[in-house]
This record gives sequence, structure tokens and C-alpha cells, in this order.
Amino acid sequence: MKLRWDTITEDINLFVDLVKRSASSVLAKFKRNKVGRPPKHSLVDYVSLLVLKEDERKSLRGAEGRLSFLICKERVDHSVIAFWEKKREIQELLEKIVWDLGKRIMRLLPHEFTMIDATSFSSWRMDEVTFHLCNRVSKETVYPTGLSFLTGSVKAPVDQAVDPGGGNLLADAGYDDNATLGVLFKKGYQPVVCPNTQRRRGYYRRKARKIYKKLTNRLAYRQRGRGESCFGSLTNKFGDRIHAREKQAMRIRITARVISYQIRLLMRAISRLFSPIFRHAP
Repeated sequence: MKLRWDTITEDINLFVDLVKRSASSVLAKFKRNKVGRPPKHSLVDYVSLLVLKEDERKSLRGAEGRLSFLICKERVDHSVIAFWEKKREIQELLEKIVWDLGKRIMRLLPHEFTMIDATSFSSWRMDEVTFHLCNRVSKETVYPTGLSFLTGSVKAPVDQAVDPGGGNLLADAGYDDNATLGVLFKKGYQPVVCPNTQRRRGYYRRKARKIYKKLTNRLAYRQRGRGESCFGSLTNKFGDRIHAREKQAMRIRITARVISYQIRLLMRAISRLFSPIFRHAP
């Protein structure tokens, strides 16, 4: 796996190609509500433009110039970009792209364990959006495989963000919920969850606490901080504030940032495929 400052990670054409490939494969299985006049450009182009805008840390007006010409071959007005940035349909498509990219990275980078945690990003108007992120922790890096913005319970976002797998899944005491633990067991994981002293009932909770009491699992739980580094990477590159007025736009921008993070990791992971190619004549 190449280092993050390697020149191949700055190849914008490769970045766009990987985004479009993933978006095309997801869109082929995506059930779209075809109501009204068809858009001027394809959904793949609009999704790629939204992801590239966040990767380049551009505003809506900043994206209507060079970036829109690169993706759509013509200028796309910032009002059109803002229109697609508020659609729930785009949000669902981006979440599926996160799943698709997570599976691709998983084939290249075997992981040691899985972790799920939640964090919040706020806008300059102090509106907060909380999301749950499922991360795979490998020896070389940490990469997300799913996320969820669902609220109201702990079980719902965990069920959406965590894909079926195996091995240890680490989580803090906030996930010590009997229904949530049942979901993790059914998905094939061994949940190593810090017990909440205020909660004692439930079959899956008692089963999970027997797992947590083992010395090897309690030592493994101390590695949970490695999985939280993904939130630090997102904050270091994009900041912890989002310049948006609506929460739907905030959700789409957060998801686009996660996809940008995944694409950069994928570029570093597949860089060995490009090693026989000489960029300059000998």
C-alpha cells in the first residue's frame, strides 16, 4: 500500500474514474423513482461532481467551473448542484456507494477487527448531524464500510451500517443494547462491547458480557482507539464544521467526504497494479 503523500493519490483522473465506476455499478441495481423530466446529465455525473467537490473542498460556486467541466464536459450552475445536494435519492445512492467501496477495499486489505462508533458534525448555524460509521481496522490503515444517519434507536443505525461478517466487533457502552447485540450476533460477529452498569437484562446482553469478560477480548477492546482514527482523518482534511443550511445537504456532504476518504485509500491500495507503467521515457 502506497503512502498517502505518494503522487498517485493526487491523480484526479483516476479519482474520477473510480468514483464513476462505483456509482455506475451501484446505479445498475438502484431502483430510481422516475418521475418528471429526466435530468440533463446522468446521476453518475452529478454524484461524481458532489464527491469531487468535497474532495477538493470547493463551495457550490467553486465547483461550477473547472470541476463541472471535468465531469460533465460543460458548466453546471451552482443552483443545479445545490438542487441535487438536497435530494434524498442522492443520499441513498451515496450510502450504497460507501458499501460498494468498502467491499472493494476489503478484498485488497484484510482486516483484524471491526468497529462501530458515532460522531457528530455541525454547521456554522450550530445544527448537528449525528452518524454511525462501521470501520474495518487492518495493519496498514482504517477504512469505513458502511454508515447510517438513522435516529430514534441504537438498533436501526447499527443494522444499516454494519454489513454481515465475522470476528470481533468493538463498540463502547452506548451500544450495550439487547436488540443491538442481537443484530450483531445474527450478522456473524462476536461483539466485544463495554458493559453499561445501568443495564443488566436481556439474553444477548448476558451472552455478550461473557465474551467481554475474557482477558483476550478485554485486551482487544483497548485497540478500539485505532478505529476512531477515521473520524480524525475526516476532521483533519475537511474540518469539523459544514457550511450548509439544511440537514439533508449536511448528510450528503458528510457521505461524500467518507467516499472521498475511501477513494483515496483505494488508490493507494491498487497502486501496485500501475507499477509496470512508466510515466516518462527512459
